[in-house]
Amino acid sequence: MRHFTVIFIAAALACGVGCRKKEAGERAGQPAETDLLVRCHFVGTASLSNNTNAAKLKELWSLPETQHLAEQTLRKLAHASRTFYGEQVTPAEDERSAVLLRPLLDDLLRHESFLQARGPSDKTTEWTLLVQLPADRLKAWRAGLMELMQLWKAGVPSTNAIQGFAAWQVKRTDAPDLIRCAEAGQWLVLGIGQNSLPGVSEAARRIKTGGRPIALASNYWLQTELNLPRLSAALGLSPAIKWPRAKLTVIGHAENLRSNLRMVFPEAVTGPLDPWQVPTNIINEPLVSFTAARGVSPWLKNCSTLQHLELAPAPNELFLWAQGRQPLEQYMPFQTFVAFPLNDAVTKLERAASRAPSLFNADWQNRGLAKISWQTNEHQVFWKSLLAITPFLRAAEFQETQLVVGGLFPPMPITNPPPHELLSQLSEHPKLVYYDWEITEARLYQWRIMAQLFAVIANKAQFTTNTAGLPWLMAIGPKLGNTVTEVTTDSPKEWSLVRKSHIGFTGAELVALARWLESTDFPKLSFELPQDRTLKPASRLPPPAVGAPTAPAQKPPGP
Repeated sequence: MRHFTVIFIAAALACGVGCRKKEAGERAGQPAETDLLVRCHFVGTASLSNNTNAAKLKELWSLPETQHLAEQTLRKLAHASRTFYGEQVTPAEDERSAVLLRPLLDDLLRHESFLQARGPSDKTTEWTLLVQLPADRLKAWRAGLMELMQLWKAGVPSTNAIQGFAAWQVKRTDAPDLIRCAEAGQWLVLGIGQNSLPGVSEAARRIKTGGRPIALASNYWLQTELNLPRLSAALGLSPAIKWPRAKLTVIGHAENLRSNLRMVFPEAVTGPLDPWQVPTNIINEPLVSFTAARGVSPWLKNCSTLQHLELAPAPNELFLWAQGRQPLEQYMPFQTFVAFPLNDAVTKLERAASRAPSLFNADWQNRGLAKISWQTNEHQVFWKSLLAITPFLRAAEFQETQLVVGGLFPPMPITNPPPHELLSQLSEHPKLVYYDWEITEARLYQWRIMAQLFAVIANKAQFTTNTAGLPWLMAIGPKLGNTVTEVTTDSPKEWSLVRKSHIGFTGAELVALARWLESTDFPKLSFELPQDRTLKPASRLPPPAVGAPTAPAQKPPGP
């Protein structure tokens, strides 16, 4: 049933897509773990009211700009059925559905919730949603869901009982053929799927015997599990990438958030872990970010751009960095650079210059945006007529190793090498495949400006101050400190990511997140912004209460 799946989509996005660990008490005969699509377990903001960790997150959540964006996002989720099904949903149905769904989304943010989707195929997927609610909200959910059944013409509910708890269900002739809901103590248990719904029955059984359908969260606030190989088509992810099964755990630690992500890929993704060869003659201060990756040749060998430009073999090591200073507004935001080893770099770059214009479609050609040439004296590929940036790729050397160095704008004329304390991070973990450090305030500013410029170049809609996303990015930026991300490998198919941050995202990810939340087709995965429109006033959401900040926000330190 197309309308009802919106509740589960909204639940996943409102509470975060999360998971729980497999419990030892699970019964034999239940679906195998390979049937799992999604698990979500969020402890709810109300339970964090006395928690002093992640103080910066509470400060950021309390900003008026955050409240505007959050309210706008929840309002869009409440109207998601219209987004997904268009004219099949009448305006009257859409408006009434949104009125009923909107307060339920607030409950999913405030109270503990669990969402699971599993099944051997998409047509037999069973969705189970659990929400711990006070008595008045249980009553409101019952009334709201009952009215939605009528509004969406799902069928006539019939009352019954599950494990002695009051319940109701709707049986249908079309798939999915069963909707079942129970009020089990303090828990609302809702399921939808084909034939039987073992997840609903199992949750009710656990509540009856132990008072809870799932174990208490002991070392996380949000836990996430995604079967991306099975979800990639539905999410519109590139089929060229071998997506992993992923588990994410997030918890507050002092002022920061600590994120742990475990990824298991269907095939080997890690190349040889050769000793780091950081080109310190090229990477210079003042740095606001530094990224190093090795063992990446399995990823880059299928890169269509590198293949078209004949920049082969694919590099196994890659470095990215950005320069900047305070105050940020007085420096160019486009000083982002890349370097990677490539034998016979001059010859291959000259050939790439002749092939590069064919990468672009007729529109770019007609607009004069594909003027790429080879500059013999500089041994570099130069891209002209791109407004404020002058992209380049040039040949360089480090300790007799030939390199390709690229950037969006010439680097600052300073030759101070990167600090030893930063480079020493690469040697601490022999299994390290990826390291990223950034001053997130600076990188968010740079990526925000670059995203606007790239939109102009691509003839796409830009952020404006009439959106909620742009004011939010501008408001949170000065309050963000350093973000550090490390990825290690335990086998060629397994990666483990650890991140320490104030908000859980890097500057580039925050810009992408804002564009998605503002996109025309949200909650579909899209970054296409709508045309300029006036931002509607938003009501204030209750704060997440994750601990008050103990000191005023400070400018982020250097590495």
